[in-house]
Amino acid sequence: MTKTLHGLLVSVSEELPDVPLYHSLPAICSTVNSSTIPRKSFNAALVNAGYRVSAYHKDPGAVKTDAPNHVVWDVVRGWCKENPPQPRKVNKRHRKGEDPGSNAPPKHPHSDVASLILNKEIKTKIDFTIPESFASRKKAVRYALNPEANWGPKAAASGLGNPNKGKRKADGDTTEGPAQKK
Repeated sequence: MTKTLHGLLVSVSEELPDVPLYHSLPAICSTVNSSTIPRKSFNAALVNAGYRVSAYHKDPGAVKTDAPNHVVWDVVRGWCKENPPQPRKVNKRHRKGEDPGSNAPPKHPHSDVASLILNKEIKTKIDFTIPESFASRKKAVRYALNPEANWGPKAAASGLGNPNKGKRKADGDTTEGPAQKK
């Protein structure tokens, strides 16, 4: 318990206090169909670009930074140039041209969000080399694992059962259910 509490306090103390919001790296990378950028590489690119960056105490895949959004997206574009994202899979019906519904492939080449983001020019110099300052880090358990195998809330009640259980029969009701005998 004390190691967990110590790790949480260390995480909170290392956060940027003047940055209220955070970026979720898995969410950002899924927007462009890319594999998730390792947090150390993402942090290195932002530090090498001249910005401050820290982890977020609640989510291991999130970062807090004072970099503007266009710089964050430039880092994602730089990552995608080095590690090209997989093309989005298209449903078989849409390849044949059937059922042109809302899930149909885009007719305009730039109507896909990922291609719109990735086709913009990178304006920031992106360098993923890890700075030497990253070597000194306090040793602490920042994101504790669950204490035992089946820890947490139990399964919710399903509600499947006898719908008449616990209900009283109405005075004038003469219908009998399958469980009632004469």
